[in-house]
Amino acid sequence: MSRPEALLESISDNLGYFLQKIDVGLTKPRKKFLRDSLIGLLRAGRPIVCQMARKLPDQGVTFLSRRDRIESHLNNDRDDFDAQIRTTIPSLWVPLVRDDTPIILDMSDLAKPLARTMDYLATVRDGSTGQLVNGYWLVELYASVCQKNPIPILLEPFSHEQPFCPGQNPVLIAAVRQVFQWSAGRGVLVVDRGGDAITLLCDWLDQKYRFVVRLRGDRDLLAFYNSVGGPADTVEFQQDGQWVPIAARDLAERTATSYRWGRVVKCKGRVVLRIGQIGWVRVRLPGRSEVLTMVVSRQAGCETPMMLLTTLTVETVADAKRVLRYYIRRWECEEGIRLLKSGVNLERIRTFHWTAICRLVLLSVLVMLYLTWLVERKPTLTERIIAFGQPLPEEPNFLLYRLLTGLTEAIDACFYLRRDLL
Repeated sequence: MSRPEALLESISDNLGYFLQKIDVGLTKPRKKFLRDSLIGLLRAGRPIVCQMARKLPDQGVTFLSRRDRIESHLNNDRDDFDAQIRTTIPSLWVPLVRDDTPIILDMSDLAKPLARTMDYLATVRDGSTGQLVNGYWLVELYASVCQKNPIPILLEPFSHEQPFCPGQNPVLIAAVRQVFQWSAGRGVLVVDRGGDAITLLCDWLDQKYRFVVRLRGDRDLLAFYNSVGGPADTVEFQQDGQWVPIAARDLAERTATSYRWGRVVKCKGRVVLRIGQIGWVRVRLPGRSEVLTMVVSRQAGCETPMMLLTTLTVETVADAKRVLRYYIRRWECEEGIRLLKSGVNLERIRTFHWTAICRLVLLSVLVMLYLTWLVERKPTLTERIIAFGQPLPEEPNFLLYRLLTGLTEAIDACFYLRRDLL
């Protein structure tokens, strides 16, 4: 067997094993729908039903029959297809999660500015243009098991126009609880600005989650001032002094950052050394007894210091740098949603029914989940797939783009040679 044929056989076996892991409990028609929709989405590169149907093999039926079959499964709101898939997905990523694995929480948008008749359209802020348009909100949770490979563990759309929608904070709380229930409490929650709402922080403290949250600066905190008059940076300060309410930004301005840190980054094709200063101070939330730590980092050219609130133990400068690295890895979720919006064209959804919208989002997440699962479990096969796509010689900043291109080329080769993919 030649090398290209061996590669196609490996991809077929691996994709079949992946589908067997997530289609447990599904009926035969649903398994066929899952297989066809996933392959059609990989080949078409956009969640448009007619284009997905055109990329499927004939199988002795016409194009209209394939299209109608996919549409009927997408719009069927009487089955529990989504729930069954979500119960089997954790078996793929939970074994990869350790106690120190960042669990990244973020909010994104599914902008549909020209849509008028789609179900439950709400007003969202388009992250690309900054304008308020029609669309849906997306709650995203990724597990960063290694550098530049965020595994999507939960991504669900919601709308404030839905009947009985509890609101943004309850949706985020329910999503985080579900993920940490799957992981048995393992992982460190990492959230950007906007995740410092008192409702969210109190729930995460009640559930005893470990988290790193960036503060906006207007959050009121309690800082312990000793008898000398300065803020205390150790926990052995309960003898003389008191907790004083102060805004986070004001406390950050008064916190000494006497330790230096350096980080090498690649900016616009050039390697740049970024140097900053770091410090920390003990704080509490109003009405709470837990002692937290606010890590303060200053960088040249930035007027406002970065403020990170964490439950992790910070006793040394190495602990403070570890907290800072947790937040830096949060950027991987931005690359993840970028892959979904550019590689899979998630915002190109063209359906009117809410059930079909949620189901197409789930299928798009399965595509990215398969790519990230390949990188972790089959590194040799990943390199062969990337080489099959004949990439440019430059080092990629994000590996999943090359892997998606090579996988699409390999599946197209299977169809061109009239070989059964599965």
